[in-house]
Order: sequence, then C-alpha cells, then structure tokens
Amino acid sequence: MKIAYRILPFMMLLALANPSYAGEQEELLKLRNTTVELINALVKEGVLSEERATALIADAERKAENELKEKEKKESQGSKGVVRIPYVPDFVREEIREQVRAELHEDVVADVMAQAKNERWGMPDALPEWTRRFSFKGDFRLRYEGDFFSPDNHPLGYFDWQTINEKGGLNKAGDEAYLNTTRDVNRLRIRMRLGIDAKITNNFKASLRLATGNPADPVSTNQTLGQYAERYNLSVDRAYLKYDYINLDGYPSMTLWGGRIPNPWFSTDILYDEDLNFEGLASKFRFSLHGSDDLFEQDERLHSLFLTLGAFPLQQSSRYTDKWLFGAQFGTDLKFEDQSRFRLALAYYDYKNIQAVPNDLGSIENDWSAPRFMQKGNTLARISNDIGETDATTRLVGLASDFNILNLTTEYDYSGFAPIHLIVTADYAKNLAFNKEEVSRLNGSTVDEQTTAYRAKFTLGWPIISKYGDWQAFLGWRYIERDAVLDAFTDSDFHLGGTDAKGWVVGGKYGLTENTWLRARWLSTDEISGPLLGIDTLQVDVNARF
Repeated sequence: MKIAYRILPFMMLLALANPSYAGEQEELLKLRNTTVELINALVKEGVLSEERATALIADAERKAENELKEKEKKESQGSKGVVRIPYVPDFVREEIREQVRAELHEDVVADVMAQAKNERWGMPDALPEWTRRFSFKGDFRLRYEGDFFSPDNHPLGYFDWQTINEKGGLNKAGDEAYLNTTRDVNRLRIRMRLGIDAKITNNFKASLRLATGNPADPVSTNQTLGQYAERYNLSVDRAYLKYDYINLDGYPSMTLWGGRIPNPWFSTDILYDEDLNFEGLASKFRFSLHGSDDLFEQDERLHSLFLTLGAFPLQQSSRYTDKWLFGAQFGTDLKFEDQSRFRLALAYYDYKNIQAVPNDLGSIENDWSAPRFMQKGNTLARISNDIGETDATTRLVGLASDFNILNLTTEYDYSGFAPIHLIVTADYAKNLAFNKEEVSRLNGSTVDEQTTAYRAKFTLGWPIISKYGDWQAFLGWRYIERDAVLDAFTDSDFHLGGTDAKGWVVGGKYGLTENTWLRARWLSTDEISGPLLGIDTLQVDVNARF
C-alpha cells in the first residue's frame, strides 16, 4: 500500500523550507511518520481496515496543510526574502525514511495502541459481544521433591489406614498396609490448573477450574511423573457461582458463593491445605469502621469488620447419615495508608457425624461412618465387627474423636521497608469436642488428650513475585498434636501430611522473569507422640502463571 508515503514529500519540504525551525519540524516529521508506519502495520495485521487508515491519513494531511498555510501567512507578513526549496532529491528522502524507521518513538506506539484498544479498532465485526464475558487464567508448576527418612524410623511403624479401608482390610492390603518410613524417595511432579470466569452481570459470575491430580485426594493436585506415558487425570477442581453486592462506596459489602468453591476462610494450612476446596454454600459480610473523629475517617474502605458463614456437605447419601461442616468466622481487616495491613479472626468449625460408629456383630450398617479420605495422625476406632474379625484383621476404621475446632488467626503485613514487606503470621487451633473417656472406649485403649495446634511464620521480601529480581524468604514453625485438627484436610507436604507432627519450614522465592519464579523449601519434621518418624523434605519448584 502506497498511502504510507503520500505525505512524505510534503513533510520534507515543510522541514527544509525554513532553517530557523528545521529542528522542530524534523521532530514533527519523525512523529508523524512513526504514526503512519504504525497505521500501516495495523492494516497488515488486520486490526485496522484500509478505509479507516486512509481516512486517518487524509485527516492528518488536511491538518498539516492548514498549519503550513498559517505559518506561511505569518512569515510573509513578518519577513521578506525567505528562501524556499521546491525540490528534495530522492536520496535525501530515502535517508530521512531510514532515519525515521531507526528512531521510532515508543511513546507514540503506546499512544496509538492505547487508542486502538479503547476504540476497539476492528473488533466489533470480528468477535460477538458474548465472548468478552469470558476470561481465562491458569498456572503450571514443575517440582522436584526429595523425601528423606531418619535411619531411626521403625520400618513398620505406621499403618496406611486409607489404603486398608479401600482394600477391604489389613489382610487384603498386604504389603501396602504400611506407610513407607525408611526408603528415601526422589520424584518429579507437575501441577497444572486452568480456570475460566464467565461474567453474567457486573456483580454475578460463574467460575470453573480444571486441575491435574488424583480426584479422590482433596488436598493435592500434584501429578507424579513416571507413569509409563499414561495420560494424566484432569478433573473439575472448582465450579461455582459468586455474587458480590456493591454498596454506594463502590466496594463489595457482601459476597455469596455456591458450588465447589475456594477456601472462604482467613486461615493457614495447619487447618486447610492450600489445594483444598469446599463444596457447599458460603457468605461473607463486610462492615466498614469509620467516624468523624477517629483514625478511620480518611477512607472507610480501609478498615472493616467481616463475618464469614459456611455450610458444607462432606459426605451425603440418601441411605445413610450425612456428614457436614458448619463454620463461622468473625474478624477485622485494617489497611493503612502506607500499604501495611493487619488481620485478626476468630473461627469455630463444627463437624457433624464424622465420628466412627461401630457395627453390631456381622453388620455393615455403620460402614458409612468411615471417612472417605485420611492422611495420618488422628486417633482411630474400629468400625467393622465382622464374624471372626480381630484387631489384627480389621476391615474398616474411622475417627475416634469428634471435632469442633476453635481457631484464632492473625497476620501483620508491615510495608515500612517498601517495596520489601515483613509479614508475620500466627495461628492457633484447639479441638473442643475431644472426650477422653469416649475416645478411649472407641479406640480400645487409654488415649491422652492432644488437641492443640499452632503455627508461626516470618516472611521478608516482595509479597507477590511477579517479575525478574523479586525475592522472598520465609521461616516457620508448626506444632500439630494428634487430634487438634482433621488430618484429612491439613497440609499434605508437612510431615508428608497429617497430624502428630512438629518441625521447621525454611525457604525462599526468586523471580526468573515476568510471572515466572523459582521456589525452594526445606521441611524438617518429627512425630510428637507416635512411633519414631523423622522426615526431611526438599521441594524445588519452577512456577508460571498466565
């Protein structure tokens, strides 16, 4: 297309006609030719139609002619004998063209692209309106993990009760009846998640996320490599509706979720693993703190109270008793002008019908009381009571204790060293439903109360790793007693999952490029009261989000 250089001779004449302002006109020439070059590129890419490009250039020509005539009029009135050059040689024109190409101004490119985006050049006829309601996001993680066991560990110290329940008893589980406690393991793992958000209205959306991993494992989306090229599972990780009520101040004062939703609680992974999602209903209400004579006057959105409520079916059946989790959390969220933030919340989680109910002799009526998923640590009780069954041939077990958990969580994000932040997190949990007599009766032996868990973590660096050079270092300590929390839902990495564990976590993150970072963690853990079990875990991850 030749329209790109229709105005070049005119512009060069303008630049050379008056030496007194030739420098100024040269800059103008560069600026306008940059714009023309960019318009041509947009036409070639199909973003801008040729008709629209022609119209833009024609408009530029008209404006240039008017400006030139005005300048000539002023010059003729104020001075005489101006020398004008009617002809510019071709080699001069080509030299100017090359110089303009070599010195394209990035600010002009950005301005024109911004205008193209705002005016949606070429878009109305290309894509229907409904496609703009969808947004996509995802992440990918490649991990090396080494699990190293203490030489003092007993080789047959821990039963794998999840496998025993699935296989139908100790005898049927065979060699799989015991957890590995002595053999070091090195493995490569990946995690891939892809999410789609659909905007229904300004306040209402639907969300879907797919993820790798075992669909029967609620606390891990890892896929271990080395499956002889078998295809991986990709299952629905989240599927929910979300509604935000936006008040007159422009921020959501109420949020409602329904479906398989992300964790709605302000919590840490001593209670809920970061990969755990919740099935059911949840709501969060926010109440602004402000007044004419207090420190909240500057912006009521910065300081608020919140109340979160949730009801989640854990296991439902039309034939057996349903299992539920009900929760309530009340807290405060204080954001300060220097971007520091303080949060404090008290929560109560009430589990219903999750305790083991022993069968009568020869019956399977109460098999429903066995949990769908366990890691390790909680005190257990025998459910099955088959004819001829003994403790050594147990077919099915469940939780000996009920769980009603009181949880206090706090976090202070101090930004006084901005852009570096110092983040201090503390968490405390107590199982109030533990009954020593009842648990001992169900377990068949005296069980001491161990129902407390706590966690502290210090993080220094960038709060979010988003570009090259961003860094973060962290150090944490955890102590999770046997029946403090549900072992099925706590962190699956610390002590390789479960409760009855204490130890350190140390590590860091470093930005490799935009939205790509490296993370390394060392987890050193030991048992609290069970058989000897020392585990050191090294994780090195390459993470990318898109």
